[in-house]
Amino acid sequence: MIGLGFIQDTLEPLRRGGFDLAPALEAGGFRESELDLPGFRLSAEQYGRLWLSIAQIMQCEYFGFGARPMAPGSFAMLCHAVISSQTLEHAVRRSLRFLNLMLAEPKGELVIEGALARVILREISPPRLPFAYRTYFLLLHGVVCWLVKRQLEIRELHYRGSLPAGREDHRDFFGTPVSFERPETMLVFDRDMLALKVRQTEKTLQGFITGAPANILGRYRYDRGAAAATRRLLRELPPAEWPSFAQMAVKLNLSEPTLRRHLAGDGESFSEIKEEIRRKLALDWLARTTKPVGQVAADLGYTEPSAFHRAFHKWAGMSPGEFRRSRTK
Repeated sequence: MIGLGFIQDTLEPLRRGGFDLAPALEAGGFRESELDLPGFRLSAEQYGRLWLSIAQIMQCEYFGFGARPMAPGSFAMLCHAVISSQTLEHAVRRSLRFLNLMLAEPKGELVIEGALARVILREISPPRLPFAYRTYFLLLHGVVCWLVKRQLEIRELHYRGSLPAGREDHRDFFGTPVSFERPETMLVFDRDMLALKVRQTEKTLQGFITGAPANILGRYRYDRGAAAATRRLLRELPPAEWPSFAQMAVKLNLSEPTLRRHLAGDGESFSEIKEEIRRKLALDWLARTTKPVGQVAADLGYTEPSAFHRAFHKWAGMSPGEFRRSRTK
């Protein structure tokens, strides 16, 4: 469900431009007087219809937040432009090039440094509204998650400008805390995600475009689905005490085939989730603690140090000792 604050944010460009709200409200299936009701919300489908109506009225799918209008049909063209990408990195770069051509500003750039990848929005104009940044990242995140058929965890999210009074809802984006008054607006995620293969095809593209934007408003939240539930349970326990796949299915009140199917639907597997958590713990412990490497391996559930060394070299391209020394230089 979409809260009142974000509904008002979506209507504000219409008000600011002096447009008649009536057609958009009709498309969303509600009356303006209902906006005064406590706890008023819209379903993703209603909000999606509202979104599309406003884009058509304003002739801009970015609601006038860019230096140039993003004409209706641009999102569909973006999807066509990226569907032939081979990896997530190719898709992100193509998406940013397309959006840069459409909008001129903000100008998105993918910056890779160490274990992190950052999508930075370059601007020479004053900071935009938080809703403008949220909308940009919602579109980008929704498209690339769909392409690789999985939820992508956002590690950090920073906005230029300040948090509007009374809008604490802007502090969260799909389960990721948002910080304000930062030098640059950026979305940060793990670099290794860039190697994920694109799994959608031209055959599935039209269905995605037809269902947008409602299908990207909640489908790829990182805090939903079987993968998210599995991840939460594993994080609550030391790796050495992690349940087996069969035990995890019991904890989630699912049969093993059903859990396997749900995880596949989220684009993940049990072993991939375990490896992801182990990798993040290993990087954090080696960078932030003085735990001996052997103890790190044992705490991660490795019975043989050599197995941990092989896994870590695959994750970081260097040995645990080399990684730790690189963090202290």
